[in-house]
Amino acid sequence: MKFPLRSLSLCTASLLCLGTCSPGYARALPEENPLSGHSAASEDQSSQPESTDSILIPGPLRSFLRMAGISQEISPDDVIQTLARNASLYGYNRGKETEFLVLLDRYVHQARELQALANASGSIHVSGCDDAAQLIQVLGYKLETACGEKGTSLITADAERAFLTIDSGFPLSALETALEKNESFSYPYSATRVPIFYRGKDWIAVSTWGKKSGGDLLDALLHDQNIDRLYGALARYDGETRATLGRSPGLKKMMPLAAAFDLFGGNISIRSGQVVVPGGDEKGWQELAGANPRSDGEFVTHLMSKDGGWLAAYFDVLSRLNQAQQAHIAEGTRLKRLYSAFQSTASRAATSGVFPRNAGLLMLLTSLKWDENGDLQIPGGIGPWQQILSQKAETRGVKEWVRRNHGWNNAEQLLETLVACSNFEIDNGPVQIFLMVSAMDAGRPSDQLLSQATEQLIAGNLSQFAHWFPIFVEFPALDEISIDRFVSAADRMEGISNPVLRANALGAFEANLGLWQIFARQGQVPKQLMNSSWQSSIEPFIGINSSAQLFEATR
Repeated sequence: MKFPLRSLSLCTASLLCLGTCSPGYARALPEENPLSGHSAASEDQSSQPESTDSILIPGPLRSFLRMAGISQEISPDDVIQTLARNASLYGYNRGKETEFLVLLDRYVHQARELQALANASGSIHVSGCDDAAQLIQVLGYKLETACGEKGTSLITADAERAFLTIDSGFPLSALETALEKNESFSYPYSATRVPIFYRGKDWIAVSTWGKKSGGDLLDALLHDQNIDRLYGALARYDGETRATLGRSPGLKKMMPLAAAFDLFGGNISIRSGQVVVPGGDEKGWQELAGANPRSDGEFVTHLMSKDGGWLAAYFDVLSRLNQAQQAHIAEGTRLKRLYSAFQSTASRAATSGVFPRNAGLLMLLTSLKWDENGDLQIPGGIGPWQQILSQKAETRGVKEWVRRNHGWNNAEQLLETLVACSNFEIDNGPVQIFLMVSAMDAGRPSDQLLSQATEQLIAGNLSQFAHWFPIFVEFPALDEISIDRFVSAADRMEGISNPVLRANALGAFEANLGLWQIFARQGQVPKQLMNSSWQSSIEPFIGINSSAQLFEATR
């Protein structure tokens, strides 16, 4: 048997599990599994059941799952939402369909042609050579020699179809053997119905592609990224929330907001017709969104569309905080002030691109610490931060915030500045400095917190030593002298003029400190000797000017 050799990159279409192949699924999917069309996810807590439907997957379901990069162990209820997720994430590059999606679409069309050849019992059956021609043609092959003779073999006639035949797992060798002997060949090829939420015709009605092509929902999922994004987003909701959104605002109003739902809508929850808001401050959220959370459909529409998705991004971050953090953010006017700062530095819509633009804010707010009076704790006090921010005001937006708040002397103004700076995609900005200093201080006793001088040392060298400073988070017993000696040694080696000596010195320095980390993690460095052993590992590298000195320092 001969079959086409194509680029190995095509094989990725059958390997795109990437997080979807979870072993946690309890049951395997049968080849034939007519379903009732009612998703189990729609039953939890819903007082009014959402409308459900089903769509037909042509051919053996295992072949479709293989081509779509979906685990064979997936629950039938999760097939379409996983398809939507994969199509959205891997099916488009700058708006153009990728090879993965092109191959999957071709497979679906081929499977429908093969489905048409199946008999009433759902099997493709040929009695022998006389009636095999149409099947062979659909598979993309042709006979190399006369049928029914020894050595009968199939060769490629249509490379695209032949590739799909092999990659989808069609038993071509069994067909070839049957043709060689002029015997009958049978292969179960029943279609499978899998459930969807809402009605298929309602999804088609809001799909631009579906209206033009006249295809079913499966076709729309393979050609309309907005359908993929919205379906995947809504699939994450509990049944009550999804059913409520289906009634109001409805698919027609949600479709233009598909990107916002996909990126930031995962934590929306509706209970008894009311949106659950972070911190419980309904009045504050009403003022921000321009709609009452008790008017669920209207509030969600306003939330997702406000300020190019930035309010949705803010809502998403606060929803991920624990209850205590949410309560602090919702206190007084802080909820509105922080959003004003967050949104003011946005340079483009939050929904542009494929990655959420609120990760910096999430890390910042998660790291905040509050005292017993509910006041924000600032590592090292407010003192050094004016200078730190002035030194790091390299981005235009950061400069504007520092200038606007020049002379501020309270933690709230610093927090607003940090929230504003969380929108800037930089590696050594104020937020990164705050997070690093906070992490270093977290494991230290109250009487051994970092001094202002050390905080400024960290701020000034973060971009250069960002991958090293976490050592001082892991081992809080290392004091400020150890931090200072490390920065001094590393900085001097960076200044070695001979490029070969500089590279060798930095490599040896990194290797030695790597060994120190291993010993410390294994408990082979007693706590009382951590600083002395660390400093003795560093001291020899200070002032290296020759290879001989480097050799001695390393040894």
